[in-house]
Amino acid sequence: MAAKNKSGILYGLFLLVSGFMLFAILQSCGKDGAIGGSGNNARLQIVSISNDVLPFNLYARYIRQTPVYTYPNPSGYFLINAADTPLQIRTAQTSNNINVVNLLTLKQTLTRGVPYTMFVMGLRADSSLQAVVTADTSAVPANGRGKIRLVNGMGNIPAGIDLVLNGTTAFKKQLYTTVSNWVEVTAGTYNINVVANNAPTTVIKSLPNFTILDGKLYTIFTYGRSTGSDSTAYGVNALLNTLPPNTTY
Repeated sequence: MAAKNKSGILYGLFLLVSGFMLFAILQSCGKDGAIGGSGNNARLQIVSISNDVLPFNLYARYIRQTPVYTYPNPSGYFLINAADTPLQIRTAQTSNNINVVNLLTLKQTLTRGVPYTMFVMGLRADSSLQAVVTADTSAVPANGRGKIRLVNGMGNIPAGIDLVLNGTTAFKKQLYTTVSNWVEVTAGTYNINVVANNAPTTVIKSLPNFTILDGKLYTIFTYGRSTGSDSTAYGVNALLNTLPPNTTY
């Protein structure tokens, strides 16, 4: 009888420990099916700068992820299993709990251990909607310097835009939906102005008192249209692409 009781206690402890281990594994799973620190993941952030696409969801391997993405708010980086393909953008409006309208299917595959940003831009109305995906990596800047690049999501400016930092042009004639190369600048605080390439004295939008830190990478992105309302008018914002030390994948 004592042996049976001992066996029952050990079996109960085994079930309890197994339950805790399973719970820990489930808790470590990201909102997109990625498992923290598994080594199979990339990091992704999503920025909706299409002003007529309305809120949408990301689908990975045909499974809806959370949360809903809205214009023009960056999501911040999250883990995603690089093997979970295809990646799709579908409207957040549902029918029987299924997002029936697939807006985009991402052609690019993600690489494990790499951070990315997906800019959803263009217009659904004229079928120009597209996903521009950037790999958010570069060589470390020189001491006392940072790096910036420009993603242009401003429509209705055929001549392209210039980006001016404290009176000095950092990027010139950046066309709609394109991504610049990285450029090194001295670390410090800048008043950043966006101007049309063919009207350099007229500021379209400003990002005042923006601080570029030593050794950091930033993506400056523009969005909006000249015909937009207050909520969809021209805008400019910036993303910090440098992740904390010892970031896991």
